[in-house]
Amino acid sequence: MADFLRDSRTLMSAETLSLAWSRLRRIGVESSVSESMASLVARLSNNEGSAADWRAAAETLLPTEPSLARSLLDEALQQWPRHADLHYLRGNAQRTSGNPRAAEEDLREALRLDPALVDASISLAYLLREQGRMQSMASVILAMWQKTGRTPDGDLRALTFLRDCGRHVDAASMLPTILADHAVPVRIHAIAGEIMLALGRFDQARAHLRVAVEGEPEHASAWLRLANAQRFNAADSGDFNRLEAAGARTDLSHETQVCIGFGLGKACDDLGDVERAASVLGVANARWRARQPWQRDRWLRFIDQRLGAPRTAACEVQSGVTPVFVLGLPRTGTTLVARLLAGDARVRNRGELNWIAAFAGRLATDNRPGLRDAAARMYLAQLRQDDAPAPCYVDKNPLNFLHLDLIAGLFPKARVVHCRRDPRDTALSLWSAHFMHADMGWSYDFGDIAAFAGGHARLMQHWASQALIPIHEVDYESLVADTDAEMQRLHAFIGLDGDAQPVAASETLTDAITTASVWQARQQIHARSVGRWQQYAPYLAPLAAFGESASTSLSRPA
Repeated sequence: MADFLRDSRTLMSAETLSLAWSRLRRIGVESSVSESMASLVARLSNNEGSAADWRAAAETLLPTEPSLARSLLDEALQQWPRHADLHYLRGNAQRTSGNPRAAEEDLREALRLDPALVDASISLAYLLREQGRMQSMASVILAMWQKTGRTPDGDLRALTFLRDCGRHVDAASMLPTILADHAVPVRIHAIAGEIMLALGRFDQARAHLRVAVEGEPEHASAWLRLANAQRFNAADSGDFNRLEAAGARTDLSHETQVCIGFGLGKACDDLGDVERAASVLGVANARWRARQPWQRDRWLRFIDQRLGAPRTAACEVQSGVTPVFVLGLPRTGTTLVARLLAGDARVRNRGELNWIAAFAGRLATDNRPGLRDAAARMYLAQLRQDDAPAPCYVDKNPLNFLHLDLIAGLFPKARVVHCRRDPRDTALSLWSAHFMHADMGWSYDFGDIAAFAGGHARLMQHWASQALIPIHEVDYESLVADTDAEMQRLHAFIGLDGDAQPVAASETLTDAITTASVWQARQQIHARSVGRWQQYAPYLAPLAAFGESASTSLSRPA
């Protein structure tokens, strides 16, 4: 650390100082604070500025001029080498300027000087997350939580960060202390229920979620998670009664009513009351779609654009591992396939990563040299992370089918597992779930589902005809009928020879599932969902109208 600080602390040139003062004055004028900014510049240029003045100047420049802000902070740290805030800001400037090693050094120095500096912990955690160093990231957040003074807001901040990063086990390890220390707010119980649900600890999840909905009925997502944390039966009607009573209220917000409707519809389905389930879910879908309409024309234009996109050149980054993309229409068995693959110790399931779509958006407008290689390296870091290495890594974001050209360009040796299912069962499963995400806005109307699925089929046919990347088709019905045979074929496709190597039972306890199928995915494989649409056909005319011809046009590319 000492060598780094000595090397980086060079006096600013007169030219750099002049540029800094000019930029600050201009920002002052543009922000209508020219007098105060001129006073700040005068103090700094006359060597009369305090550490707070240098910090204010660096914070002003950091969003648009990170390199200049870093130079200012180099100068400031000459005078105040033990000032934690200045090290924190320089760490941010280094990170923004693309110097991750130097950024980490500064951020860790800031925390050495002030272990309770929350902003430095958060910045360091984000930096480590970008590098795929998830265990190190979790350690930073846990240390922050322990050292910054326990408050409900601090507890929620740490739990939320770990949850958002997929570190549900680390988040769960905090809960006994949190629940024992103080009167726990409802919002803590809500996130505790979400964490326990993802880990398959359903009894604990339901207990927390009941506290959440009883203490704050407007906590919309807690109602939905409470329904998803169980299979309802007549012998235990407590949560059913809660949902039914809440559904009869007229004083709850639109979003809460929708979540309660989807939860109650799921409960009615569990209890075999298909007619009522269809009615309740119909209202819930209509309510959501009325406020969140989906634009079919925009989707069709997007598909045409993707079909006409030029072929992506292969990336030069060597991965050394096999990325496996499990994709297709949501609710076609992607979670099941990924979980079965992860039952082999040679496979790591990273869940639904959002990096591919983010890279696609960035690379569509930014053609700077080396950016594609940088994207490939960053994505590989998210796959590898810092746990035990493996030859195969799974990304099961179903919507990655939109970007198979990019995937093939970044990772020519990747493997794609395309999940398919009877389109009527798929449509019903989609319509029965509430995803609360803009990307799934098409799933609340059978006509929209058909339009989206039609675009999916066209794209998959296109990718297959282009021979961009090896694609293995998995039919849900075949998978549940003869799981062993289907998995043998799948293992061979992704390059795993010989018998499967079972994962230790203790490791499966850390496997989080955050999709709407969290309950079903943790049950024994069964075929109860095959042909389920037939029960609903008498009550849902649009579903029955999908017809047998849809089996080809919607989800089974030729």
